[in-house]
Amino acid sequence: MPNSVTVKDIARKAEVSVGTVSRVFHNHANVTEEMRQRVLRAARDLGYSKQVMQDTRREGYQAIKEFGFLYCSSVDTGSAISNPFWSPILHGVEAEARKTNSKVTYRDVGHLVPTPQLLRTTLQEMQLGGILLVGPAEAETIQLIKEINIPLVLVDNFVRGLKIDTVLCDNFEGARMAVEHLLQQGHRQIAFIGGPATPGPRPIQTIYTIERRAAGYRTALLDAGIPVDYSLIAACTLSTDGGYEACKTLLQAGKPFTALFCANDETAIGAMKALRETGRSIPEDVSIVGFDDIAMVEHLTPALTTVHVDKEALGSIAVKRLLMQAADPDMVNSASIINVELVKRASVAPHRA
Repeated sequence: MPNSVTVKDIARKAEVSVGTVSRVFHNHANVTEEMRQRVLRAARDLGYSKQVMQDTRREGYQAIKEFGFLYCSSVDTGSAISNPFWSPILHGVEAEARKTNSKVTYRDVGHLVPTPQLLRTTLQEMQLGGILLVGPAEAETIQLIKEINIPLVLVDNFVRGLKIDTVLCDNFEGARMAVEHLLQQGHRQIAFIGGPATPGPRPIQTIYTIERRAAGYRTALLDAGIPVDYSLIAACTLSTDGGYEACKTLLQAGKPFTALFCANDETAIGAMKALRETGRSIPEDVSIVGFDDIAMVEHLTPALTTVHVDKEALGSIAVKRLLMQAADPDMVNSASIINVELVKRASVAPHRA
């Protein structure tokens, strides 16, 4: 009977995966015409009806058998697999994917961004059931991938004006907590090392998540009645070397500061090296706070105070959101914000008058 037909029945008769049947029923573009006709013919032979579409939505967690973990960054040429921030997110993705027997395909697509047509062709040939786009991809790249018309979730990124699901941590509140902690310890001259920024009277971070952290830094100062001193803000490449050079720039400028908030832990590690080379003790002369809580920072000397981000949860929730989207393509797009936590360690001390 028609009402007894399931997606699995159609997939078995058509000799394709359940995910392919779902893509056909949802009119996804990454299905060949021959495959589309084979699935529709099998559905008709079995008594296809609207009930099939309802079964597809109920079985949405089975709809994506393979999805891509695609890393795209215009500011980082390294691999996400070896990165101390991105690799735990990938672990979270893989752990969640195993629960539904989904396959995760990792690929760095940043080098394809300058050739949009090659990027589009590459993704279509991968025949993925969904995409997790990881990293600070540009709006043009996101729009191009969105046009492929398969489930898409941004991880640790957000672009205003684009209706796309996104999962990221609470960057603003995390930064505000970090700077408020320094203020509570009596510090008033607090410097900030951020990422790449546009020049101007008020530097604007080019990476959305880092700009939210910069906004948290500014807000904490202003709430405490302290004007933002832009001469105490330095830009860098968000790497250990970048943090080292940015801290040297701040020190050479001669503007005193007793505390330093860094946009991520890697820049904080580089800044600590620069401070030591110039004879500053941490935290006696300069207190320092990072962001992300990557694995190594609790073993530094002194151990780094930082904002903990549950990176595995970012990956897990992104997969769940992707599966929900496949189950219900008409679902309203939303941003999932993961709570963060300030981890107090030995790199912060009360300000010495």
